[in-house]
Amino acid sequence: MYSTGRRAGNGQQSRKDFVALAVVVKLSLVAAFLIMLKLGAGYLDAGVWTGALHGLILAVVAAVLFWGSLRHRRSNRGAHGASDRGIGIVLHRAAGYDLLARVLTFGREGSFRDRMLRLACLQSGEAVLDVACGTGTLAIAARRLVGPAGSVAGVDASAEMIDRARSKAIRAGLEIDFANATAQEIPFPDGHFDVVIGTLMLHHLSKPVRSAFFREARRVLKPGGRLLLIDFGRPARQSRMPRLHRHGHVDMDAVGVLLAEDGFKIADSGPVGTMNLNYLRAMTSRGGPA
Repeated sequence: MYSTGRRAGNGQQSRKDFVALAVVVKLSLVAAFLIMLKLGAGYLDAGVWTGALHGLILAVVAAVLFWGSLRHRRSNRGAHGASDRGIGIVLHRAAGYDLLARVLTFGREGSFRDRMLRLACLQSGEAVLDVACGTGTLAIAARRLVGPAGSVAGVDASAEMIDRARSKAIRAGLEIDFANATAQEIPFPDGHFDVVIGTLMLHHLSKPVRSAFFREARRVLKPGGRLLLIDFGRPARQSRMPRLHRHGHVDMDAVGVLLAEDGFKIADSGPVGTMNLNYLRAMTSRGGPA
């Protein structure tokens, strides 16, 4: 029985490693495409060495992200065991994550985050939760928007991401409550937040985990609270490499159905206007969680 369980566990780990590699490959391809689209013929004017340098940077970032994530999982496999199962894809290597974000946004990560936060319609004094907050960039920007009377918290399944987020908040002189926790087990009391935000995280979660996250989001939201979800939309054409892309696109219509089943009222949805991202806004009932 032990041998069979170990083989099954190794097979499951191999699948997770493949999915992690697929994420890195996909992000690298997206970054390369965006750079070519942005600069176009400018590469020809700049010369071959400029294009080669960009390619080398992307390759290094991809290697750092994948190797760091793989090494982290292998070194902690015995310590965490079953506690790591069923929570979705967990990204580690926080410094590499920030570097990749800069590459993907052409160094304009601030304006990219501002565009997403405008969809949250944050008001001064509100309490905000950023789920799967990564290294805290969005949470820090949200903290500035809600002002001294407001509050912001962030949760992420990666302890490394949370450590970096805390360090960044301290350097910014902002008080933010970061916690190492999963989307389906949010460590905050009922009716605590005005707004819950989940950006670029749904495609890392299986459908059962998404449902658990939605139930938790509804629990921690105040009556009439808002949930903002942003993620990659489905491509116009079917990919020829479904194994690489299956996890990376989110059907917001299907998400809306799940949210309605969990007691949310869908407010609106549509394109964010950049990087094939779509958003969905939902609200809890004025009566609060059932």
